[in-house]
Amino acid sequence: MAGGTGAVYKIAMIGDSATVAGFAAGGVQGFAQDADDPARTLSVLTDLARSGEYAIIFITEPLAEPLFDAMERLETGAVPAIIIVPDQSGTRGIGYERIRHAVERAIGIDLLGAS
Repeated sequence: MAGGTGAVYKIAMIGDSATVAGFAAGGVQGFAQDADDPARTLSVLTDLARSGEYAIIFITEPLAEPLFDAMERLETGAVPAIIIVPDQSGTRGIGYERIRHAVERAIGIDLLGAS
C-alpha cells in the first residue's frame, strides 16, 4: 500500500498465535502476544504505531480491551488505523461498538444504531 508521500506501508496483526497465523496466510505481518501480558502488548502496539511503517494494525478484542485508554492516545491521525477484530473464540462486539461511537462523534448521530 502506498502512502501520499510515496511510502509503502505494511499491515500488522497483533493477537493470539492462531489468529496471527490466519492473517499471516494473507501476507499480514504477525505479532503473537499473550493476553496475560497487556504491558507487553501495549509496547508492541506502540512500537508499531510510532514506526511509521504500518497503515493498518489489527488487534484482537481480548488484547485490545485492557488497552482502550492507551489506544485512544495512539490514534492521533489517519495512519495507522488501529482496527479491533475478533479472535478465534468469536466476537465480543468491541470493534463494532468502537466504530459506532467514532461515527457518532464524527457526524453527531448514531448512524449505525445501538445493537
